[in-house]
Amino acid sequence: MYRVSVFIDWDSAARISSKGLAIRDPDAPLKSKETAISAIFEELQTKTLTKLNEITNNRRSTIEKARIYHGWHQGTTATKDRIAWENAKSKIRSLRQGNSIFIPEIQFGNELICRGTRVPLYDTLRQDQGGRKKTAKKFQQKMVDTALTSDLLCYCRSESKNFRRDSEPNSAAIIIGDDDDLLPGAFVAEAWGMPTYIFRVSRDHESRHISLSGIIHRI
Repeated sequence: MYRVSVFIDWDSAARISSKGLAIRDPDAPLKSKETAISAIFEELQTKTLTKLNEITNNRRSTIEKARIYHGWHQGTTATKDRIAWENAKSKIRSLRQGNSIFIPEIQFGNELICRGTRVPLYDTLRQDQGGRKKTAKKFQQKMVDTALTSDLLCYCRSESKNFRRDSEPNSAAIIIGDDDDLLPGAFVAEAWGMPTYIFRVSRDHESRHISLSGIIHRI
């Protein structure tokens, strides 16, 4: 059995469907966001399983956890996106394809795996302070990519006790994200012995100056 954890940059993942427009619209009604989340995540499950089966030659696999990274709080106040996710996650069901199953145990990326005394992370969505004139409020996500990378390496560390010389690990990591800031962490996890794959959603080109063979896939 291949055990897999998925680390999802929600901004990237939501682009997998036209329904992602409701996710990106801050004024979209809460119910519209909940409906979009369910539809997008089901499509993400399908395409992730298809690609995983392709990579592993249809090896028997279980995606056990899906950790979602996003700007979940302004200060300590949950955003509309976080509330919509909390409402929608119980409605998401397991999906099976071939020998693989995607069990939607949803976890939020600001609640770091390490469970340290400074966790959870708050204030991950902040008003943009740049520019002199503002006609509308703009917000930026903070600490999202580094939270994902930190969790990936923490997961790799905990799984490393099962890594054996001259034998293939029985656990793996999938990152769903289009940002190159995620690459160094993936390279470290791979170097430590964790089979690691980055699934691109909307990005259609890569830097020719970075060694990416075998680690980058498109869904």
